[in-house]
Amino acid sequence: MSEEFSLNDEQIEFEDLLAALQDESEPFPPRYLYRLSGLERRELGHVSDVWPELSAQRRLGLLEDLELLAESNTIMHFDAVNRLGLDDEEPEVRTVAIRSLWQSEREDLVPIFLNILDEDDEDAPRAQAAAGLGRFVYLGELGKIGKERLADIERALLAIMDSEAAPLVRRRALESLGYSSHGQVPDLIENAYLHGDEDWQASALFAMGRSADDRWTPLVLERLEDTDELLSREAARAAGELQINEALPGLINLLYDELPEIRLAAAWSISQIGGEGASEALEDLLERTEDEDEIDLIENAIENLAFNEELDDLHILDFSEEDLENLIGQQEDDELFDDEE
Repeated sequence: MSEEFSLNDEQIEFEDLLAALQDESEPFPPRYLYRLSGLERRELGHVSDVWPELSAQRRLGLLEDLELLAESNTIMHFDAVNRLGLDDEEPEVRTVAIRSLWQSEREDLVPIFLNILDEDDEDAPRAQAAAGLGRFVYLGELGKIGKERLADIERALLAIMDSEAAPLVRRRALESLGYSSHGQVPDLIENAYLHGDEDWQASALFAMGRSADDRWTPLVLERLEDTDELLSREAARAAGELQINEALPGLINLLYDELPEIRLAAAWSISQIGGEGASEALEDLLERTEDEDEIDLIENAIENLAFNEELDDLHILDFSEEDLENLIGQQEDDELFDDEE
């Protein structure tokens, strides 16, 4: 991009936004991206009307820029624009649109994702749809969507696992099923881990981390310091998700790995597990790190560790579950307020 994202005090008129969107002789101004957050229905209708007239490159670039902005600014809301890309003629646009909706809990996305999973001609959107359904499996396990809806999703994902779909599509289906308590899932994970290649084993470890099932502890520990960087990274992530206390020494060792992806995966998992030496290890990593992006992520891990340790202290004091939920909600409100400032 030719300029950095930045908020601008000038009010951008919608007509100017629409004109800039259609003027493909110039790059789309990054400051205009903010104006696409929370569009009114009338405005969205106009964007929808011109969307098919834009070049594929323009549509794809716009969604990619919005995805990048949303990652760094949590108060921005671009779901309405991302949904325009779900039935785009270009598979890359469909893929980015699905990926950008990963945080949405709108249940009306489920049939759209299921249709893409079953009917799309390209593997990339199908794989991303399989991944996107994982959030709804998780919501179903929490009782936040209906049992019948959850059953529909599980049936579709299980059918993909039993089909001749591309490996990437089936692997994403397995990862989404990691959240599921369906009786077939443990065998699918185990088979992928024991009989698959590196990519399948990595997906199996990913699914293990989502399962909240301590049966996987020995396999995760086995791969924690694997010479294969992909498996080591996924095992590090799974160890944190499963809160495997025995993994802490190995995770601390991974903080010295030459690859930043592994160091940062280990750092976040340490923040999830906690325990003796966890805080000191993260502080040491922070002192050794010079990359600004890595510093931000390590600082987030240190904050997460402190929050989890605070929760543990409250559990010891025998606070009620309602008290803990209120505390968590208050912290989220405070963080939102800080972001707005």
